[in-house]
Parts: sequence; C-alpha cells; structure tokens
Amino acid sequence: MHYAEVGVLSLLIHLIINFNILFKRIPSDRIPASLAYKKFLYTLIVFYIVDITWGILICFNLKYISFYETEIYFMVMAFVILQWTRFVIEYIKDRIGFTIFLKYCGAIFIAAQTVILIINIFIPIAFWFDDNGNYHTGRARHFSMLFQFLMFLATTIYMTAAVFKTSGKIKLRYRAIEMFGIVMTIFIALQFLDFNTPFYSIGFLLGTCIIHTFVVEDERSSRQEELHRLMQIEKIQEIEISSARQIAFRDPLTGVKSKAAYQEDCQGIDNRTKKGLLDDFGLIVFDVNDLKKTNDTKGHEEGDKIIRAASNIICQTFKHSPVYRIGGDEFVAFLLGEDYKNKSRLLAAFNKKIDDNKKQGLVVISDGFADFKAEKSASFAELFKIADKRMYERKKELKNQL
Repeated sequence: MHYAEVGVLSLLIHLIINFNILFKRIPSDRIPASLAYKKFLYTLIVFYIVDITWGILICFNLKYISFYETEIYFMVMAFVILQWTRFVIEYIKDRIGFTIFLKYCGAIFIAAQTVILIINIFIPIAFWFDDNGNYHTGRARHFSMLFQFLMFLATTIYMTAAVFKTSGKIKLRYRAIEMFGIVMTIFIALQFLDFNTPFYSIGFLLGTCIIHTFVVEDERSSRQEELHRLMQIEKIQEIEISSARQIAFRDPLTGVKSKAAYQEDCQGIDNRTKKGLLDDFGLIVFDVNDLKKTNDTKGHEEGDKIIRAASNIICQTFKHSPVYRIGGDEFVAFLLGEDYKNKSRLLAAFNKKIDDNKKQGLVVISDGFADFKAEKSASFAELFKIADKRMYERKKELKNQL
C-alpha cells in the first residue's frame, strides 16, 4: 500500500503548490508557454490518480482490473511525455529542426504506445499478470521506458545548450527546466529497475517543485516588478503632462477624449494585452446616424448639437469607461472595470434609449460591441473590425425600423 500512499502525497503536494495555476484564471494563461505548462500539470494530475489506483489494485491482487488499469497507465504516461516536450518547445520559442523533431517524437510515441497496448491485450508483449496476480514486464515495456528516458534526456541536452546561450534570470529558469529533465532521466532509470516503487511520482513531484520555485515564482516576481515599474512610469507621466497635451487629448466640441488620445491609449492597451497584464475589456464603436443629412439640410451648427447630444448619451450610459471621438460622427469607448462587468445591462439600456429616440425623432446612434475575452485570438485591430462590423449591422437594423 506504500506505493499508493506515495502517490496520494505527491498528488496533494502537486495540487497545493500549483493551485493558482491549476484553478485560477490568471493573465499569463494567454502566454503559449504558460498554457502548455498548465496542460502538463493537468496531465500529471491524471497520472497521479492512475498511479494511485494501480497501487491499490495491486495491493488487493485484482489482476483483471489491474491489467486494463495498467494499459491506461502507460497511455497516460505517453501523454505526459507529449505535454512536457510541448512545454519545453513553447518556453524556448526556438523553432529549429531539433524542436520540430522533439514535437514529432512525442506524437510518434503516442501512436506507438497505442499500437503496443492494443497488441498487448491479445499478446503480452509489454506486461502481463500471472494466475497469482503477480505483475510481469515484457520487451515492449522496456522499449517504452527507454523511449521516455531518451525523450527526457533529449530535452535535458536541449535545455543545457540553451543555458549556455543566456544569462541572468532567464539562465536560472532554463537551468531549472534542465534539472527537471535530469531528475526524470534518473527516476525513469530507477523505475525501470524497480516497478514496485513509485519512482515516477517521486520524480515528477521533485521536478515540478523545482520548476515552481525557480521558474513559475521567478516569473511571477518579474511580472510584479514590471507592473510596479509601469505603474511608476504612469505616475511620472501623469505629473509631467502639460496643459498643451491635455488640450490635444481633449475633443473641443464634446469634451470627451480626442482621436490622438485614442491612438495612444490603443497602443498602451495593445502592449498590456500582449504582456498578459490586461485580459478583461470590451470595445464599442459608435456612429451617429444621418449626421451628413442634418449638416446638409440644417447646417453644421445643428449637426454639432447632435454630436454633443450623442456624446452625452454615450457618457451617461458608460460612466466608468473612457470615451473618444475619433471622427466627425464616430465615437469609441473602452469598457473597463465596473462597466465591463455590467456590459450586458448597459448595452441593453443604451439600445433601448436609442430605440426610444428613434420613435421620438431624437438623436440616433448605432453601436457595435466586441469582447476581448470572447475573441481571444483576435488582435486589437481585428477586435475593432469586429465591433465596427456589428455597428453597421445595428445601423442597418435601425434604418429598417418603422
């Protein structure tokens, strides 16, 4: 039963030290390497559960159930190898021939392991249980262990080469990933020699503890330092802003932010999303209907009144969001904070207001909303296009209303 006990302890420690990564949605989840590591950790949870179950079944000599459970065990192990190699490749971000080779090796191993385990159901080439319930291993199991050993060894050599090319904190992180590979090559060798001791679980536990301490925590500390630095820069910039810049960033007709302010804020938001510092926000594009017609028939002074009225409606509805006038009859708002949390209610209230205005012959504004969280793969420019397209769909809908 000690086999299962070690597995239970490993699983509990795994869940505790990686709780934030596994069960909390954090900005770094948008980074491919972080997402790959998260998938690796989830796969390890499955492995620990299967390993614990194997230990319990062996203890109670349930050979028939143990056989199929062992089949699952070997299959899960193949996926662990695949997820680990994907994490290493994503973390280095070095698309050379060797990384492509590693990627395909992981996929080939999954395919080979599947074939072996199917054959093993009929012909015991990997493992079997005798009439007394004793576990025996075959050559295919040795091949599987050797392949795993070589895969971890390959990633270790790859990381060792990367260590010599870097310096500073990156070097320390690469060294930690290298140590994970070293630990696993050692413990796979031990597991090969003694299958009655859960060396796999022990190795994975030690390896993930190393990565958590020297990679995950170090990166979190670096992100906090970067965030603090950015906050300090923002404070300095606020102090240094001159009145001339304030004027340039304010639309003189409506009092909302200008197109220049919008362009600068777009760049800032784009940078923050790429660094994983901003994840939840929405973009609304507005367009005042029939403004040209008003300008042509009633004059620009009347058109200006409509623009100011439109600006007031937008600002009164989205009180906690920055609003920009980016063209003659075009406005944009970033939904942040409380406005973003209440986006459905606010958008519904806005559209109801506009529907009522249309019936009363007052200012009519078309709007289109795009949610950054819902459009994860979209760049900022693509997000604007989505909102702009929906705005034109709303404009068409309003024109078709009686």
